[in-house]
Formats: sequence, C-alpha cells, structure tokens
Amino acid sequence: MQLAVTAWDLSNTDALKSIPDQAVIAEDMGFSGFWLPENHFIGTASLASPLLLLAAAAAKTKTIRLGTTSYLLPIRNPIEAAEDVATLDCISNGRLILGIGRGFNDNLFEIYNIDPKQKRSIFKQHLDIMIRAWQGYPLREPAGKEPVYLSPRPIQKPYPEIWVAAFGPLALKQAASFGLPYLASPMESLPRLIANMETYNQALSLTKHADVQTIPIMRTIFISDNKSLNEKVTANLEAEARQRSNQLLTDLEPSYLVGNSQSVRNSLQQYKDKISMNYLIARGRIRGVSIKDQLTSHQQLLEITQDWRN
Repeated sequence: MQLAVTAWDLSNTDALKSIPDQAVIAEDMGFSGFWLPENHFIGTASLASPLLLLAAAAAKTKTIRLGTTSYLLPIRNPIEAAEDVATLDCISNGRLILGIGRGFNDNLFEIYNIDPKQKRSIFKQHLDIMIRAWQGYPLREPAGKEPVYLSPRPIQKPYPEIWVAAFGPLALKQAASFGLPYLASPMESLPRLIANMETYNQALSLTKHADVQTIPIMRTIFISDNKSLNEKVTANLEAEARQRSNQLLTDLEPSYLVGNSQSVRNSLQQYKDKISMNYLIARGRIRGVSIKDQLTSHQQLLEITQDWRN
C-alpha cells in the first residue's frame, strides 16, 4: 500500500507560499505522495491553480509524487491544460498523478459560462483531446501544411497516471468507461464507498478495459492519545460535514477516522479488507488542530501502516 498526504495548511493566501516547504516535509517524513485540491471562489482558502503550486513543490523535492485531487477539466481549454500537465510532468521528472474532476459548484459553472448539465460531456470531450495530444496525435492537420503537435509531451508514457474523482453513479460509470481508477471522496463513509465500488466495478466489467489495479481512498485522519483533543476534533469534523451536506449525516458511520493509533489502524484495516484499498491519501486540514499536532498525527499514521507499505 502507498501512503500519501494532502497539504495540511491551506487556510489563507499566505499559506500557499508554504506549499513547497510542506511538500519537502512530507517527502522527508516518508510519504510517497503530496496532493493538492482545487477550489474556487471560497475566500482566502481558495486554491485555483494546483498545477502551478505543484510546480513550485517539484522544484524543492526529489522523489515524492505530486498529485491533484480533482483538476477540473470542464472549465479549461483542453490543449492549454494538456500543455500545463505535460510541462509539470517534465519538470517533476515524471512524478505527476493527475486526479481529475468535473466540479459541482453552481457559482463555478456560472462564472465560467458552462452549462452544468453538459459538464460530463465536456469532461469526456476535453479528456479525449488531452489524451490524444499526449499520445502524439496531431492537434490539427491543415491542408498543404505541416501538422501541429503538442510540445512538450509528458515524460510518463503514454501520458501521466490519471485518476477520476467521482460522486454518484453516473460519474462512477464514466470513470469506468475510461478504465481509470476511481478516487474516492473523503466525505463518504465506508458503507457508501463499498456501494460505489460495486457500481464502478460492475460498469468496468462491461467495458473492454482490464481490471483497474489502483484503488485510492482519501480520508480525513487524526491520531492522538489525547481523548479530549480527539473529542474536539470529532466535533469540528461533524460540524464541517453538517455544513457540506445534510445527506452525509445519514451515512451509517462517519467518513473521518479519529482516535488512537490502534483504533485508526483497525478502521483502516476495514478499508483494506472490504474495498481492497491500496493507496491512502491522508487529509489533514482540520479546524482547530495545530500544525504540530497534525504532523504528529501523520507521523503516527506512518508508523502504524509501516508493515502495509511497499
């Protein structure tokens, strides 16, 4: 199993300056991946350009893989996006994992002048264009002129590793139609993820694609022996879930993992047993938790999963 981490401080614009240093810390601690989300128009915690920030992280790191949890394709020109992705893959020496998504914020689609009803078809169209460009197909072949190709092309061949962030059955089936791994959300419980994997695997079985070997899960995780601190963290995460979606509160169990080392390991074992998780992205941006406590939690996570990791 591979163990990765998201940036733990994205609280404001100034915090973005620390992302390269956060990536260095994650690499030095022994995490195999460092991941950034993408979000727009949410105030000082917005992160609109994950590839730009990962490029800065690439310049200060050597081995850790760099990932996006959901690089939003519908709002981008696909050729420009293909160039940006290829450039980052080149300067990171092939360390990019491209997690892609469609977006769900109505403000986002309105401001970018995109019909939300068309987001899945635009997503597919843009991804098709990007993949063909990375594979070296001509971008255009004007009559009587030389064809035009993407340059630079990615170091990873035929293109960077791609995972698909998905909510709901239609998105899961679309991820399967591409034969790409489904990147599970940090906001859905284990029972819901089990159902999602069943939907995804059933759709995958109807395609010409081989079985997908990578099963990535993103979870909000906090480990501490301090019972009162764990109770505080749990209360904050419950409040966050309530703000995001009332429906999430109807799940059979919470989507976050909070407790001491043994309880969190036992919970993670359930993900390994029930959905064959083999790549875990630990999300650590928890309101009310200091950076010191979060890094201590991450260190304990590394220790309790040592025998699971490659």
